[in-house]
Amino acid sequence: MNIRELDLNLLLVFDAIYRERSIGAAGQKLGLSQPAVSNALRRLRDFTGDALFFRSDNTMKPTRVATALALPIAHALASVEGILTTVRQFDPETSTRHFRVGFNDLYRALLTPALAYLFEQEAPNAKLEMVLQSIDATTLLNDIRNGSIETAFIPAAYLDGTMSHKPLVDEPLVFTVRNGHPALSKPITREMLQDFRYVVTSENHTARTLIDNALRKNGIERNVACIMPDVSIIPSIVEVTDLVAITGLGFIQRHMRDHALTILKAPITLPRIKSSLVWSKTYDDDQSHKWLRSRILHTLNTAMSLNIAG
Repeated sequence: MNIRELDLNLLLVFDAIYRERSIGAAGQKLGLSQPAVSNALRRLRDFTGDALFFRSDNTMKPTRVATALALPIAHALASVEGILTTVRQFDPETSTRHFRVGFNDLYRALLTPALAYLFEQEAPNAKLEMVLQSIDATTLLNDIRNGSIETAFIPAAYLDGTMSHKPLVDEPLVFTVRNGHPALSKPITREMLQDFRYVVTSENHTARTLIDNALRKNGIERNVACIMPDVSIIPSIVEVTDLVAITGLGFIQRHMRDHALTILKAPITLPRIKSSLVWSKTYDDDQSHKWLRSRILHTLNTAMSLNIAG
């Protein structure tokens, strides 16, 4: 007996006949004609080598073999149905799923508290693990592909057609200094950009590489004088020093409300910083993953006041 030769639809027919004790009733339950059910039973008999059912008092009585098969087949069908139901339906209130979300230092202070609060309110039994993205984008994409991380924030420049994504941020990169910085008294030149001392973050390797490559194309090598572990600290550093920072326009504008900062009018154009929420295409229709993505986007919209593109 080779299980590969068995049409698994026949198990549904067997289960229906066993429960209904009738060819006609089984057909009605399955939405099949009586001849179709009879044909399926014949094929199943041929496969098992046993009659399985015999007619007695206008009902289909199970043979000893059929009785032995009935319980494991019913359990198998119930297990498959349960798994498929779980895939199609997701209830955050009862879910115990473990979600792992990659985030960079830009979102450390803002995203993590808001998302943790949202999980506590909507999915109290689920587990949220925030994984700091301290690796390059290529490695991070591989982590998403192999399931180590559910989703993460990645610059659009590193994406291809193998991943699904939702555009989040599209803004220019800008040079920022403190109010009263000596450079503000004269026009900014390329030579001045080369002579500036810069503050950078050690965590977001992908963004740092993107900026350094853009500067090198303009003949500028950044003189890094200060390396911070978190981008959220950089506005405070710039405010009290003559160091220069390069960040997204939206990020620095949010911090200009609390810090005495000025955006420089530089003689070169830096690339726009474009980032997306990225996940594996295998999760496109996964209900729990769709819920996770929707809550991340909701958090970004409400808690961080980001302009969501598209």
